[in-house]
Amino acid sequence: MADKVEDLTSEMLRRVHSKLDDIQTEMRLHFTGVETGRAAIDHHLVAFHAVDAVRADAIADLRRRLERVERRLELADAV
Repeated sequence: MADKVEDLTSEMLRRVHSKLDDIQTEMRLHFTGVETGRAAIDHHLVAFHAVDAVRADAIADLRRRLERVERRLELADAV
């Protein structure tokens, strides 16, 4: 009788262990997908910031040029 209980316990533990292995494998696959997605988001953010910096410089340059034109045409408000 003790052998049957021990065998049953061992079988149940093997099943639990097998299910845990399946869950662990599934979690690793999911986590890898999340990491890949996050890396893609990080890449896009870096590109966005680079483009934003270039546009900010272009806007600043246009602002300087416009101010110069306004001064030459005497359109600038007196400060």
